[in-house]
Amino acid sequence: MIQELGVMLFKEREKMGEKQKRVADGIISISEMSKVESGGHEIDYFTLQALFERLGKSIDKLELAVSGEEYAAISYRAEIEHSIAEWDHERLTELIAGYDTYNDNKRSIHKQYKAALWAMACYMKKQDHASCLCGMEQALACTLRNDWRRALGAGQRLCNQEIRLIMVIAYCLWELGDISGLSGHLEQLCSYILHHYTDTEEQVKVYPHCAWLLGQLYLRQDRVEEAYIICQKGKRSLVENGSLSPLWEILALEETCLEKMGRHSELKQCKKYQEALVFLYDAAGVHMESNMMAAFMRSSFQGEFVITNELIRDLREAGGLSQEKLCADICAQETLSRIEKGKRSPNKKNLYQMLKRMGMEREKYYGYIEADDYELYEKVREYNRSFPKDRWEKAMKLLDEIEAKLDMTKSVNRQFIGTGRISAQTEGGELTREQANEQLWELLHLTMPPADSGTMIYRVPFRMEYTIWNHIAINFRKAQKVQKALIIYEALVQRYKKSRVLMRHHAVPGLTLYLNYAGFLEAADELEKAEEIGKEGLRHGLECCRGDMAGDILANLSLVYGKRGLPEVEETYLRYGYNLICLYDRKDIMVILQKAYQDKFHRDID
Repeated sequence: MIQELGVMLFKEREKMGEKQKRVADGIISISEMSKVESGGHEIDYFTLQALFERLGKSIDKLELAVSGEEYAAISYRAEIEHSIAEWDHERLTELIAGYDTYNDNKRSIHKQYKAALWAMACYMKKQDHASCLCGMEQALACTLRNDWRRALGAGQRLCNQEIRLIMVIAYCLWELGDISGLSGHLEQLCSYILHHYTDTEEQVKVYPHCAWLLGQLYLRQDRVEEAYIICQKGKRSLVENGSLSPLWEILALEETCLEKMGRHSELKQCKKYQEALVFLYDAAGVHMESNMMAAFMRSSFQGEFVITNELIRDLREAGGLSQEKLCADICAQETLSRIEKGKRSPNKKNLYQMLKRMGMEREKYYGYIEADDYELYEKVREYNRSFPKDRWEKAMKLLDEIEAKLDMTKSVNRQFIGTGRISAQTEGGELTREQANEQLWELLHLTMPPADSGTMIYRVPFRMEYTIWNHIAINFRKAQKVQKALIIYEALVQRYKKSRVLMRHHAVPGLTLYLNYAGFLEAADELEKAEEIGKEGLRHGLECCRGDMAGDILANLSLVYGKRGLPEVEETYLRYGYNLICLYDRKDIMVILQKAYQDKFHRDID
């Protein structure tokens, strides 16, 4: 279903007034770009991703139904990045050798990635910045015809991968002492990212890294205040988007700047944030090591995927259909069997026919809504991010704007708008929790009707379906029916784990799932399980490069240790949880935790 995104790409490019050549140059031909934008031609996920990034946009907002083969290519890259993060040269070399099995080696975006990986593997083995620099420049030339410095000056459109390679090149130049004019070029790169990457979800993947590198150059030139200013911009980008990488490095740069400027009160707070990050990794049982070369190469995208092979199997089994009955007049039973086992990808026509036969009409991507207008997905993200900051009035205004532009005959759109209205009415006291759940069940059943098998959650839910399940569970909890909420969360966790899709590719639902599940387990005094799920949630956040809810999970865990009669551990978890929440500017939660700390320990949080 990836090819459906071509129409959205076309509309967004036209809206921005960009020529096809500026977006496609070096990635695909103009003729192929035209076919992609008409929706009649399919290209792989990473090539399509690069085209969206050339427009400064992120497709993380969209959850995609992909074939088993497409997902294998996506998860292979995740494994590559893990080998770099672990600084495992041998494993990275093995993975590079097998890369062409999963990806089209004729595509320039893949040639570039593979060449960059070889340069990185060489660097990991020899720590040779000069060789790495040469290899990265050769890799960059796969998509950029001009030298990267000239490309920046000419306003060349750049994708995330190209920007990250430029930063590795700049880093190597810095390490080699060849910094003549480098700060000026990095200033251009920072300006480019801020100006062209209008989607902050895409911007945060590269801007903080560039800000860190520019800050280091400023420090070398004794331009301390400028280093501090650019450092703060990078930090703000991370905080506003809840991101973790490269937060540790940004804080270390901030610490150096504050020391040089003699700003001791701010320095003290900075060190508290650093201590909280160290504690977060320790609590999750994950080793933290500062390595900007690895950070430059890591793509912290949070795309969400459902594998069509699994979707067909799960729907068929839930509906009590035999393979023979499902595939009648569509394809051979042997073909369906191979599809369900992941040995063959369903073609588009057959997939839609089988899904329709099972009561699901899903012909497009969606991430909470179904629309061709990218701007609506940006508004949805802004709407969702209003709640942690307790901005109900703004959220309702956004909901009105979104509804006005949606096709409300689409089931998922009715789910999104309906859930928002029900939440507002519940919080305003217009609906009881029981009444709200009755209405939420009705909305859920528009796309996820009860299964003949009696299984409650019989397939991986899409984002909007997960949101409704989560609202139902929260209503149960607030109505003092904790066990009913726990049954939902346990079923969700088991369903996600049954899928081949890694939890890092369910980043958005996973954050609230682990947070709420652990908190509700603690409320039910299931302390051992609460600790297990809480720690799992911390690891999930680190894997997804998200730290904005880690403080909440640490605070939940502090309650677990308090009930176990471990006041020192309780105090530590609550204090560091509070500091992380301060770091991410969660003012509403800060007030709650301050009071909780004072009530428990009879002093202010230090």
